[in-house]
Amino acid sequence: MSNDRAPAHDDRWGNHIPWSLRYQVVLEKGNWTKFFSLLSDRLSSLIEHHEAGITSHSHFLERLSAESLGRFVAQNNTYTPDLQIRLFFSPNEILKEMDKQKDKDPLRYILDRLEVLQSFLVLLPLHQKHNALPSLIRDVKRFAAESNVWLNIQGSPPTLVPLEEPLLQKEVLDRLLPRLEEKFPERAADLIKAYHDLLKGIDTNTVFVNAFKALEELAREISGDPKLELSNASAFRKHFSKLHGTIQAAITKLTAHRGDEGAHGRRGPDEYEIRYLLFSICNVALLLLEYKDHCD
Repeated sequence: MSNDRAPAHDDRWGNHIPWSLRYQVVLEKGNWTKFFSLLSDRLSSLIEHHEAGITSHSHFLERLSAESLGRFVAQNNTYTPDLQIRLFFSPNEILKEMDKQKDKDPLRYILDRLEVLQSFLVLLPLHQKHNALPSLIRDVKRFAAESNVWLNIQGSPPTLVPLEEPLLQKEVLDRLLPRLEEKFPERAADLIKAYHDLLKGIDTNTVFVNAFKALEELAREISGDPKLELSNASAFRKHFSKLHGTIQAAITKLTAHRGDEGAHGRRGPDEYEIRYLLFSICNVALLLLEYKDHCD
């Protein structure tokens, strides 16, 4: 039997598409031990002190098991509901589980708990008598900020998203990738990797260099010149002559943002710059695709 799951656009997922299908990335940046420690205390307290007025906590946890597709397993005959939640999100218990499974990769366990947290946020409005959701969302956001975890909650039902995700998804995923994947699938894979590396906290120079290489390879494939370098203004102008001169200059100057400490002392883009540069690269990629369709 195949382990492959239905794609994210399958209507059967309803309003809760698993994180791994939405983003195919686990956020590595931040202090996850602190985040899950704070979250463990907060969620177990919500259950223990009946903040939400849930009629049956046992039933809620059974629903949580189903909603999270078995990532959380209700053990109502063994532990109290609040203790089950506390243990599941406890960093110490996560380490014990890793040791028991002989699995040293923490990312899978982070992903599983994000899926369960998402399920908790989806189910709580359906079971609560007192509206505890706004204060819970506020606290989870503050925990993420305190732990430097790039995580946010948006929408209705509340949805976990990587920080910066809405703008990045709009510019990178929704507009660019479908067109790239059709004719230049390797370049699409390169750009989505750069985007994922940004979310993972990979150093900004590596993110920029990889994204810029993908853009340069795209320009070579569109122009038919395998040796084209975007830093070469005259060569770029030769192949994309119908672009306005200021646009040509802006594109060729993108290369100046690469780090080169050994030769010229440049350190590469800062964290606040890399988002702008990724948007620029993706917009240039869209421009080159438009050029090929309309001006080539």
